[in-house]
Amino acid sequence: MDAGSPADLALFGGRPLFAQARATGQLANRDPERFFTLASGAFERRWLTNQGPLVQELEERLSRLHGTAHCIAFANACFALMLALRSVAKPGARKVILPSLTFRGLPHLIRWAGLEPDYCDVDPVRHTLAPGSLAERIGPDTAAVLAVDNVNALCDIDEIERIAAAAGVPVLLDCVYGVGGSHGAQPVGTRGLASVFSLHATKLINGFEGGYLTTDDEALAQDLRRQRNFGFAEDGTVRQVGLNAKLNELHAALALSNLPHLDSIMADNLRRFDAYRTGFAGIPWVSFADYSRSPGNYCLVLLEILPEAPYSRDELVRILRAENALVRPYYSPPLHRADALFRPADAPMAELPVSDRLSGRFIQMPVGDTMSTDDIAGLARLFALLDRHAPTLVDHLRSQAR
Repeated sequence: MDAGSPADLALFGGRPLFAQARATGQLANRDPERFFTLASGAFERRWLTNQGPLVQELEERLSRLHGTAHCIAFANACFALMLALRSVAKPGARKVILPSLTFRGLPHLIRWAGLEPDYCDVDPVRHTLAPGSLAERIGPDTAAVLAVDNVNALCDIDEIERIAAAAGVPVLLDCVYGVGGSHGAQPVGTRGLASVFSLHATKLINGFEGGYLTTDDEALAQDLRRQRNFGFAEDGTVRQVGLNAKLNELHAALALSNLPHLDSIMADNLRRFDAYRTGFAGIPWVSFADYSRSPGNYCLVLLEILPEAPYSRDELVRILRAENALVRPYYSPPLHRADALFRPADAPMAELPVSDRLSGRFIQMPVGDTMSTDDIAGLARLFALLDRHAPTLVDHLRSQAR
């Protein structure tokens, strides 16, 4: 796209900025030869699943990375979280408190675990579970607290654990975006009863698909190992209800091939993030989320559309997606509004003003190994065009919508 004229915009018939779509995930594949070597070994052994040697090695290395006694690998992070909730939920209680501004899949996992989501507001800077809102919501029917680390800030785990402990409620952490961070001297993955991570292709450690859980609780680790394998104990007897949630050797092979490059991947993410901040510095109506409490992996770039912007956040999403930049609104709508399908018709909707406000202000921008700094410069030129021609373009956009 020649960023000189509004007619050049793809939304109005121009050529898209990107011939090939630019995604919002990592998609890192740093050592394909190592992957093929590991995968070939799995084929030669004829041991492709059922806790093969590659899965065992991956668990050991991830346990060392996070500094925990146990790491249990799963077919995906959803299984890890769902089964962990079944294990730790306080008996007799049914509600799981979680932030409203987070991944829309989490309420489904809570329901699959036989529990009900209970939404809290978030901290306006961290975008994570607000301790004050948690203190207001927690009660006798709270089965667990699900705290979520965010890409721009880790949750306030000290306060969350203090409030939960006073109420006798267990804490689980969704640390999918917390890899590489720490709470003081403690690496992410060591707090709460357990922490869950993802190996999805879009995440920091690409295993095609998969997930894992870290914990120092021996009994919980053994329970989850049985649950992921139909409830089988080591002696082959069935001790409890379970399902097939095992990670296979090919997914473990890709994760192992990428794991040594974790620091390099994070460094490249920071380089791209800096390119965004530099390139967009001249656009007066955009900013970025506060990353001062970031875990340091910069695996998502959250562009903030300020209230004085001539465009709405959703109008900018339309423009960018037409340019083959597959951006998305960031956690919009928030869960307390998106979950209406599952809420009884007479149930009141929670009033969570911070979640409502933040959910309308951010765009999740393209990142990862398919995104170059030249690509980011192209997006910056696009936004400069949008700034120069704002009145004309806004009229075009809104006349199209009528």
